[in-house]
Amino acid sequence: MIKILFITHFLRPNGTENFIMNVYRHIDTTKFHIDFLLYTDEETCHTKEAREKGSVIYVVPGRKESFTGYYLGLEEFFKDHRGEYEAVHFCGGSLTSIAPLFYAWRYKVPVRVVHSHSSFTFGIHNKVMHYLNRPLIHKICTHLLACSDVAGKWFFGNRPFDIVKNGIDVEAFRFNEVFRNEERQKLNLAPDNLVIGHVGRFSSEKNHDFLIDIFQEVRKSNDKSILLLAGSGDLLEKTKKKAEHLGLSPYVHFLGQRHDVNRLMQAMDCFVMPSTFEGLPFVLIEAQCAGLPCYVSDKVSKASALLPTTKFLSISSPAVIWAQNICADGTHGARDNAAEVITSKGYSIHDIVKTIETIYSSKHNF
Repeated sequence: MIKILFITHFLRPNGTENFIMNVYRHIDTTKFHIDFLLYTDEETCHTKEAREKGSVIYVVPGRKESFTGYYLGLEEFFKDHRGEYEAVHFCGGSLTSIAPLFYAWRYKVPVRVVHSHSSFTFGIHNKVMHYLNRPLIHKICTHLLACSDVAGKWFFGNRPFDIVKNGIDVEAFRFNEVFRNEERQKLNLAPDNLVIGHVGRFSSEKNHDFLIDIFQEVRKSNDKSILLLAGSGDLLEKTKKKAEHLGLSPYVHFLGQRHDVNRLMQAMDCFVMPSTFEGLPFVLIEAQCAGLPCYVSDKVSKASALLPTTKFLSISSPAVIWAQNICADGTHGARDNAAEVITSKGYSIHDIVKTIETIYSSKHNF
């Protein structure tokens, strides 16, 4: 049995963590066993699932909680587990800290994977540390991976890397008319409601403030429109207050953190993502697989457009322009063949896992 250690901050149902869990659910469990090293003991649906399936979740303090505890905790962990793991897989949005990979190298874990899932980070300190660490990463890692070309260049600059796409469970997101009707009934949605959807944590880069502005303009043209927002985060309450201030509260459904996004997307008519930056958004692949027309910020990688119904709009354009596009296009009709297109373009988790299993099975000198 080959033992793998996934390293990430937490296991919330967010984009990168959903990718991790998709690999976890589809890997060959007769050959591989996965444990997790996290920086928080926060309980989520993902941590519960992992424990129920026999995985061990280890926790070390995060850098913000305890700077010295973070480094001492990592060194103690890798020293205590020397020789136990065949591979570590580090998923992140920046190289602000490469300590987990350094200790994996120091204590001679044979396969050391760093996987880029973003193309930006906030704060001068984080950016400085990212660029300082970038030349070092190829010396301590055996595999440099990225979800897209943009995300790879952000992590690795001009050094070569391999693209491992954000694979999804295509069948889970395939459009299903029966599921659509069931979900709309649960949400008390009428057949003539235009349902606009968004899934993402309530943080500045997701730009919920602008999304509410867009929806306000949509309501002026279509008083049957509804906005579904799934997710949690620091800006949730601020977003609720803005919706209330604009008189939109009856039409904006705050659904919280969900583990049934595949079902929620069946109820939607389109998906809106006005992010200020992204790499190759995991949730955008899912939305397209569900056959949803998508209206996406021009700050998102163009490589994420897998269907002709995905349209990029300038983040600098006023909300009314976004609303005009949404209202003019409607629902685009049939959604049935989207899953086949997503599979044909290499985003099926089954294909992605085969690649990752090959990486985990490899051996490198150290």
